[in-house]
Amino acid sequence: MTPLDLSGKRVAVLYTSVEESLAGVDARMRETMDLAVNARVITDALNRVGLPARFFTFPRDVVTLADAFRSFGADAVYNLSECPHNSAQKEPHAAAFLELLRLPYTGNGPMPLAVCNNKALAKRVLSAHGLPTPGFRLYSSVPEEASGLSFPAIVKPAKEDGSAGITEESVVEDETRLKERVAHVIERYNQEAIVEEFVGGREFNVAVLGNGTAEDPYRTLPPAELVYRNARWRVCSFESKWDPAHPSYAEIAPECPARIPESLRARLTELTIECARVFGLCGYARVDFRTDGNGRLFVLEVNPNPDISADAGLSRAARAGGLSYEALLLEILRLGLARGAR
Repeated sequence: MTPLDLSGKRVAVLYTSVEESLAGVDARMRETMDLAVNARVITDALNRVGLPARFFTFPRDVVTLADAFRSFGADAVYNLSECPHNSAQKEPHAAAFLELLRLPYTGNGPMPLAVCNNKALAKRVLSAHGLPTPGFRLYSSVPEEASGLSFPAIVKPAKEDGSAGITEESVVEDETRLKERVAHVIERYNQEAIVEEFVGGREFNVAVLGNGTAEDPYRTLPPAELVYRNARWRVCSFESKWDPAHPSYAEIAPECPARIPESLRARLTELTIECARVFGLCGYARVDFRTDGNGRLFVLEVNPNPDISADAGLSRAARAGGLSYEALLLEILRLGLARGAR
C-alpha cells in the first residue's frame, strides 16, 4: 500500500440523481436504492475524518457540473454515478467525463465499466482467457431453437445491472419457456437477451481492492456466500436484492466470511485476481461465482464499482477483513488519488 497524504483534499461526491436513477421504480423500494442517501452518508463520513467533501448530482448539462467542481476546488471525485440520464449503459460516460476534466476519481474507468455492463462481451473475454463461465447464447430476436444449450437455463437482459430483469421466472426448463422469456426481455428492456446455462450450486462473491500496480497490487477481501433458504431456483432476483417487502428478500442470507475449506478459498482468490487483471480493474470491484454439482467454480459476473453503502456486501467483506466503513472509504479514495488524472 502506497502512503498518500489525504489531508486537505477536497472531495466531490458525484451521484446519479434520485429522479433519474429511480424513474419507474416502485415507491417502497426507493429508500433501499436511493443513491442520494448513499452520497450523503459517504460525504458525512469523509467530513467526519477531516476531508472537505460535498455531494453533487449528475445533471443533464455537464458544463454546469464542471463549473461546480471548479468552484468547489475539487481535488478528486468520489464517483457514485450509476445511471447518468437514467441509463445504466451510460455509466462509463461519467468516468470518461471525469477523465476529460483531468480529475482523479474513485473506482473503475470507462473500459471495464463498458465491457462488464455488456454481459455477453464480458463472458467472451472470460472465455478467451480460459476463465470458467457458463455457456451462453445471445438473442436479438426469439430463436427457433436453443441450439447447443443445456436446460435449465436463465434468461437475462444483456446490458443491465443490479439484477434488473431477473426473477424466479427467468429460469427456464424447456424451449417453449425460453422463447417466451426471451420475447419478454427483448420487449420489456428493448435490448438483446442473454441465455445462460444455469449453474445451481453454492454462490459466492469476492471483493477486490487495488490498482493492479506494483505499488497497489490487487488484494481480495474475505469471500462471502449467499445462503439460499427456501428458493427453488436459488436466484438473486431484483426483488430479493432491493425490495424488503417482497417474500424473496428474506430468502437469502449473506455469510461473510464464507465457511469454506482453504482450497476453495484459495481458488476463489486466484480467479478473482485473474479477473481483475484481465479486465484491467482498479480501485474496487466484486466477482460473483457459482459451483456446479461437481464443485467446479464458474464466474457469473465481474462487477466494477459495486454498491459501497454501509450495509452492502463489499462493506461487509471489508469489516470481515478488519476495515471499518470509514477506512474502506478512505482506501478507495486513496486508490483513486494514487491513479491520478487518467
